[in-house]
Amino acid sequence: MTSEPSEPLDDRTNADRTESAGHTDDAGLLSPGRAGSAAEAATADAAFLRAMLDAEAALVHAQAAVGLAPEAAADAITAVAATAERFDVRDVALRARSEGNPVPPLVADLTAAVDDEDTRAGRNADTAQYVHRGATSQDIVDTAMMLVAARTVPVILADLDRTADALAALATAHRTTPAAGRTVTQHAAPTTFGLKAAGWLSSVRAARTRLAAVRLPAQLGGEAGTLAAFAPDDITVDGAPGKTSTAASCEPVYDLTGPLDTTLESPPEPLPDYPPATGPVPEGDSEPGVGVDPAPDEPIYDLPGAAPNNSAEAATESRGAPGTGTGTTTEAAGPSAGPEADTGVRLLAAYADRLRLAEPTLPWHTLRTPVADLGSALAFTAGALGKVAADVLVLSRTEIGEVAEARGGGPATPPHRRTPVRAALIAAAARQAPALASVLLGALVAEDERPAGPWQAEWQPLRELLRLTGGAARDAAELAHGLRVFPDRMRDNLALTHGVLSAERLARALTPAVGRARARELLAAAERLAAGAGIPLAQALTETDPAVAELIGEERMRALTDPAGYTGSAPAFVDRALAEHDADANAEAGAGAGAETGAEAEAEQPPADTPEPPR
Repeated sequence: MTSEPSEPLDDRTNADRTESAGHTDDAGLLSPGRAGSAAEAATADAAFLRAMLDAEAALVHAQAAVGLAPEAAADAITAVAATAERFDVRDVALRARSEGNPVPPLVADLTAAVDDEDTRAGRNADTAQYVHRGATSQDIVDTAMMLVAARTVPVILADLDRTADALAALATAHRTTPAAGRTVTQHAAPTTFGLKAAGWLSSVRAARTRLAAVRLPAQLGGEAGTLAAFAPDDITVDGAPGKTSTAASCEPVYDLTGPLDTTLESPPEPLPDYPPATGPVPEGDSEPGVGVDPAPDEPIYDLPGAAPNNSAEAATESRGAPGTGTGTTTEAAGPSAGPEADTGVRLLAAYADRLRLAEPTLPWHTLRTPVADLGSALAFTAGALGKVAADVLVLSRTEIGEVAEARGGGPATPPHRRTPVRAALIAAAARQAPALASVLLGALVAEDERPAGPWQAEWQPLRELLRLTGGAARDAAELAHGLRVFPDRMRDNLALTHGVLSAERLARALTPAVGRARARELLAAAERLAAGAGIPLAQALTETDPAVAELIGEERMRALTDPAGYTGSAPAFVDRALAEHDADANAEAGAGAGAETGAEAEAEQPPADTPEPPR
C-alpha cells in the first residue's frame, strides 16, 4: 500500500451505513474460550486502533529526536492520537476496503483532527504535515501488531506462571501416588500421578520459555524498506505549503492542479548566455559521478524562481559552507562514520525506543520472521496446554473418574455429572492453533520489497492465535488450581487388571530360581488364569505351580504384585521437574525485582515535557 491516505469516503451504500450504525464489536458468542479474557480485550479492534495511533505518535517523536520534525508538532499530534475514542473504528474498517488496509483512512482522520486542533488553538502552523510523514501503511500495521502482541503476551505469561505453580503443587502432593500407565489406550506398567503432573509442568514451562523469548520489533522502512524519505540530503522546496489534510507523505502538498495561464501577451524572455569555463577541464568520465558537483558551465536552478545561478556560488549556497550547518541539504555521513551515524538508522532506533519494542537490524517488510516466530510460540503454547486438557478429558470420564474439574458445568448440568468444561475449551484452542500458525509460516514466502497478499493474510490469524492462547492459558490456570484428584479411584483402576501389570517384575524375581524360560512360561499361564477367572495374579500363580509360589513366599508375593512398588524412577523424575521449576521461578523473580528497581529509578526522574503515548 502507498503512504497516501484516503479521503473520507461518501460512496457507501445505505446498507453500509446501517451496518456501521448498528455494529458492535465481536462479543465472542462462538468463542467462549477467550470471551471475557484479558487477551481478548488486549486484541480487540479498539486495541489495534489504539496501537496504530501510538505508532503514528511515536513516528513523529522519533523524527523530532533526530531533528526531522519540531517537538511542538510531535506533542500536538500525540495529544490528538491519545484520544482514540474520537475515531470511529467501524467507519475506518469500512473505508479500509478502498485501499486494502486501515491505515489510509485512519491517517486521513488523524490529519483532519490535527488540523482542527490547530484551528481551535489558534495555531498558525501546519502541524498535520508531520502526520505519517515518510512512512508506509505496512510500517504502521506491523508495528501495531507487535505493540498488541507486546501488551498481550505478558498476560499469557502470567497465566502460564499460575498454571505452572498449580501443577507443581499437584506433582508434589502426588509424587508417589500410584496410577495406571496407559499406552495405546490400554493399561501398562504403573506410574504415579505426580509424574503425570510433572510432565504437564515441564511442557508448560517450556512453552513459557519459548513465548517469553520471542523478539517483538518495531517496523519502519518506508515505501521500499530504505527510509529514503528521511534522507538528510533530500532537496527541499521553499514556499508556503498547501493544505495537508489529506497528506501522509514526507513532503508538503502543493496545489499544481490549477489551469495554466494562457493570457501572456509575449513569451518569456530567453535564458541569458553563460561565459565558457576558464579553468582546466578535469579528465574522467563524461558524466559526473556520484557526489560530484556539476561542471562550472552547467547552471543550477533555484526552483522557486526558476532562474539560473552561477554553479559554484549556487552549490555553496545550496549545500552550505562546510561545517556551518546551513543550506537546504546536509552532507551524508562519510563511510568511516559507521551505520549508526545514518539518519535512518538513528530514526529507527528512536522509533523502537519510543514504543519500547525491539530495534530491528533492518526493515522486515518481506522478512516475516518476527510474525512467524510469535505464531509458532503461541501454537506451541496452545499445544502444551492442550496436552494437559487431553489427559484431564480422559481421566475425568465416568468409567475412569480419577480427576474432576472443580466446576463441572453450569446449572443445566445434572448433579451426577462433572463436565470438564475448561479442558474442553483448552482442547478446542489447541486444535485450532496449528492451522492458524501455518498461515503465518506460509507468509514467510513473501515476494519483492513489500508483498501483496501474504502480509494481509497474517492479521486475523495472529490476532486469533493471541486470543485463543490467552483464553487457553486463563482456563488452564483455573483448571489446574481447582483440579480434584482421587487416589482411591486410581488404585481401584489398577486393580482392574488383577495385578498382571506386575507380571514382568515377578518374572525377574523367579528367573534366578527356575530360569528365564520357565519363569516366562509360568507367568504367561498365570496371567491367562487371572484374566479368565477374575482372580489376582498372585493367586493364579499359586494355582498354576504351588511349589514356585511357596518358593517366593506369600509376603514377598504380595509386595511384588503391589503396583505402588513398581513405579521405578517416577519419584526421582518428579523431583527433577520440581527443581527445574523452582530454579526458573527464582530466576524470573530476580529479573522481575531488577525491572521493578529500574522502574522505580525511572519514576524518580523529573516528568518529561512531552507526554508519552499509552503503552
